[in-house]
Amino acid sequence: MQKQPKDTPTDETLMTTTEVMAFLNLSRTKVWMMIQKDGLPAFKFGGDYRFRKSEVLKWMEQFRTSTAAQESTPKQESKSCSKR
Repeated sequence: MQKQPKDTPTDETLMTTTEVMAFLNLSRTKVWMMIQKDGLPAFKFGGDYRFRKSEVLKWMEQFRTSTAAQESTPKQESKSCSKR
C-alpha cells in the first residue's frame, strides 16, 4: 500500500467554511443555513465551522435525484425498424 504525502488532502481532512463554499458552490449564508436546517454535518470551533469531506459527501447523497442516477447510466437505443 502506497503512503500519501502528509500535505495531500484526504476525505478525512477537515475543510473550512470557505473550502466548503467552493466545494459546493454556495454562499457562506447558504452553508450556515444548511447546517442549521438541513443537518449539514460540521464541527464548531470558536466562531467558525469545520467539515469532514467524507461526511459532506455522504450527507449530499440524500439529495441525489433520480435524474442524476439516470444520467450516469447509458441509454439503450430503441429499435425503430419494423418489418412489413
